[in-house]
Amino acid sequence: MNNQLYLILFWMLASCGMPVSSLYQDKTVSVISAEKKEWVGGRAGVKGVIYTVKLKKKNKSSSITVKSLKAEGNTIPFVQNNIDSTIIISGNLPHENDDIKTADQMPAGAPIDNPVPQKLNPKDNWIEYTVKGSQILHRIGFQKFVSVESSEEPAP
Repeated sequence: MNNQLYLILFWMLASCGMPVSSLYQDKTVSVISAEKKEWVGGRAGVKGVIYTVKLKKKNKSSSITVKSLKAEGNTIPFVQNNIDSTIIISGNLPHENDDIKTADQMPAGAPIDNPVPQKLNPKDNWIEYTVKGSQILHRIGFQKFVSVESSEEPAP
């Protein structure tokens, strides 16, 4: 009985700090990590988020094609890279900060109201994919994206 308790405690402690739980898996793939990195452009108000999801194929010979990426409630355009049994999906969600506009960007007669901020649903995260030879669409969801800091220098 004590050995089981220690094993459960060890498993709980070992899984702390992992960006994505091993519970996010199905018969074909499992989610290794889900990260987001905020970026700021060279012009005032230009910014966005880069989302990166890494998947692990359970069968190296499986050919998996990701069809859609939903990140924090937004459908994100993405690219897919396959490296051995790892699939890396990267998508960029750019957006302009409407609070920062110069006089020449404002339409004539526009009211000076604060716009409603974009609402994010941090629990609406999933990837849809197909396996070669099948038209069946599979979906694997995960709880959240982990924020990572950029190691790059900000643009001057």
